[in-house]
Amino acid sequence: MLGSGYLHLIICYHLSRAAGLLDHYKYNLNLRPQLSVGDLGELYYDSKESIDNVTTWIYEEGLFTPIGKIIEDKYYSIVSDYLRTPKQVYDIEGNLIWRRELDVYGNPVIGENDFIPFLYQGQYVDIKTGDAYNRFRYYSPETGLYLSQDALGIVGGLNLYSYVFDTNSQFDLFGWYSDLLDTGVGHHLFPRSVAKKLGISELMNKNSISWYPNKGKGTANLHKLLHRNLIDEGVPFHGSKFKGSVDNFFEKAAKAYKDIDTKGYLKIPGTKKRLIKNKTPAKALDILKDLYNKNKIPCK
Repeated sequence: MLGSGYLHLIICYHLSRAAGLLDHYKYNLNLRPQLSVGDLGELYYDSKESIDNVTTWIYEEGLFTPIGKIIEDKYYSIVSDYLRTPKQVYDIEGNLIWRRELDVYGNPVIGENDFIPFLYQGQYVDIKTGDAYNRFRYYSPETGLYLSQDALGIVGGLNLYSYVFDTNSQFDLFGWYSDLLDTGVGHHLFPRSVAKKLGISELMNKNSISWYPNKGKGTANLHKLLHRNLIDEGVPFHGSKFKGSVDNFFEKAAKAYKDIDTKGYLKIPGTKKRLIKNKTPAKALDILKDLYNKNKIPCK
């Protein structure tokens, strides 16, 4: 038995398991502080919880980016890259004490995960298993896939276990949809699969014109809502099942986007130029419809 405080780690051996080891944590009721009443009626606990080996993480305000680590009286600063993935750690004297480089799947190619267990945004790696806790699912760097199916079903993509499309520019904070960052593929107001079904070549590619919110951070739920609303209006996620015409789609999409007031811009993924600025998805869809009718949809 290891540890102190309320939770004790018990190492169990299972001959029937290939690994042979299973960690089991047991709540120790004997160490739980008891509430008592003093002579004057005051309430107090007869003991205090142990605070040995406490680690405190400091995050950038409003984000999941760790910027500091405190272990008792030792302070460390964390430096992250443009994806907000921890890369280096310095002590209070400015000495580099930890460094790590990850491959595209989240496996360390330089350094280890021991001192900083965070992989990509939203992922906390279990040192013993190598798998990462990703809020609503677990992610396996070894395979580059989630270990369980997407709770959204095919709304989250045809591959129920897949991570983001491009780990060089995207991450999945909660194990759902990724943020609509300027460096990603954005949201195709006219889904590529529907465009392919209807034979619109300008809109069926990954680099077809897309809509991006003005502020991309924290937009995973917005991304999910855009797709969910289309499905609710009768536009199936798999475009091959769409049975309407181009006009039918624009009518359904207009209803799907009408109540979303977030403003953004249209651009071609992989480029920097913003073609249409400061438009809600519904307004941007109107512009896209006009470009389609005039046969002037911009392409890369």
